[in-house]
Amino acid sequence: MDEDFVNNIFKKFNQEDSSISRKYGGTGLGMAITKELIFLMDGKIEVTSKKNVGTTTTITLTLNKGNKELQEKATQEQQNISIEGLNILLVEDNELNQLVAEHTLKHFKCNITKAENGRIALQILSKKSFDIILMDIQMPELDGIEATKILRQELGIKTPIIALTANAFKTEIENCINVGMNDYITKPFVEENLVSIIYKHTKMKKKSSSDTFAMEETLYDLKSIQTLSRGDEIFIKKMLTIFIIQTEQAIPLIEKAFNEKNYIEIAKLIHKIKPSVEGVGIHSIKEEMKLLETKAKEQNGEIDELYALFEKIKHTLNMIIIQLKQEFT
Repeated sequence: MDEDFVNNIFKKFNQEDSSISRKYGGTGLGMAITKELIFLMDGKIEVTSKKNVGTTTTITLTLNKGNKELQEKATQEQQNISIEGLNILLVEDNELNQLVAEHTLKHFKCNITKAENGRIALQILSKKSFDIILMDIQMPELDGIEATKILRQELGIKTPIIALTANAFKTEIENCINVGMNDYITKPFVEENLVSIIYKHTKMKKKSSSDTFAMEETLYDLKSIQTLSRGDEIFIKKMLTIFIIQTEQAIPLIEKAFNEKNYIEIAKLIHKIKPSVEGVGIHSIKEEMKLLETKAKEQNGEIDELYALFEKIKHTLNMIIIQLKQEFT
């Protein structure tokens, strides 16, 4: 390439000959990504070139000397990693990436649920809980960043979310972390990285089923029911069955009241399920239920504002119902 163009090769979507762009479309992210990766490793890259002669690229990195014992230890640790049985939501619109991730994770005996975009993911998460979410960044309808904002800020979901991105730019990674994602994986996937990052954020989930309540303590706490039961498991099961039935009946009625903009009915139905919700020890939505009942009773606030509160309540209740059914039925 021309010597004058060397200084431009690290700019995104830049080409020496504009006629190439017209024919083939935008390219040129490769060198920008390369420079960013080297920068993240505290290195530098230099390019010299003479047109029709050749190009020399020099990359300088300061790295620690390899340690054979550490490498062997890391290999052994990798072999000991188990993600078997994890329930994973894969949010990815690219069919090829879906296939690769699903094939890899099924090999490790994970249970995979797929969503093509963030909006579908939100619908799935309103009915089912997962151990971890793998979230693509760029998707149609609702992208990974916006979906994560809703999950964290509006629905209060604390499930680990791992960004799936083709770009390793520092700014994009920081953006992912800032909206509430826990980590990131670059595409195309490398099996070892995919598995180790999933394990890193879910290893506490590998406890025995006897630890279920401890893991979900932010959602519900059965201590009061257990004390009231005096050790009677049948009593506990009946109490939880009543809670599940009442809640499953109430949710569509509340939805109907919202559709009709019937504030009084909304307040009445929320008030009706409050005792059973408190009895099951669901503290995470206590304030939302109180606020929704008060605002609906006073007809204070836009219907969309109240429905946003209900969405969080509904999502939490649906998650808990699924968990209770798995544990007690």
